[in-house]
Amino acid sequence: MKDTIFFDLGNVLLFFDAPRMHRQIAEVCGLELSHVQRLVEEQTDPYEKGWIDTQEIYAHFGRVAKKNFTFAELQKALCSIFTPNDAVIALAQTLKAKGKRLFLLSNTCEVHFEYILSAFSFLELFDGFVLSYKVGARKPEKAIFESALARASCERENCFYVDDIPEFVSAAQALNIDAQRYTTPDLLHMHLRERHIL
Repeated sequence: MKDTIFFDLGNVLLFFDAPRMHRQIAEVCGLELSHVQRLVEEQTDPYEKGWIDTQEIYAHFGRVAKKNFTFAELQKALCSIFTPNDAVIALAQTLKAKGKRLFLLSNTCEVHFEYILSAFSFLELFDGFVLSYKVGARKPEKAIFESALARASCERENCFYVDDIPEFVSAAQALNIDAQRYTTPDLLHMHLRERHIL
């Protein structure tokens, strides 16, 4: 019986708008959009692995910015990009009501997760969070999946994982974790029913 469900966060439980984030950072820093996109791409891996923190991101943008800005202004530019996927959140609520254990398994960074934790109450449904910046590894790396299984004290055959990125789903499946790509709430509901989770 599969009693533990791992949910990806971005574009599964929450939609996010990366182009909007880039535009907002460009406006705050007075930089060209292409410059911001390049800087973000360069910083994503170390930031999402927790090798650098938000203060270092602030300092990094400050060194190249064409105008002064505050830490709070950069935080807002980084974080005002999320909207809830209500249909999937409702499925998570149903799973929780049925006694299933819910865990987040997410590539994310410090500033985004702290904002999400304060802004979206549905995270109270979850029994634990497996976050790349805390673990020091990002999907599709093996280490983050192993950390998830350890955090949940879950055997592979007793869990199910949903993610919107095919490469991450394939990485989980290569470790004998039952996983499916998220595309629509209806198809996710079908996958859960097929496994007698719902």
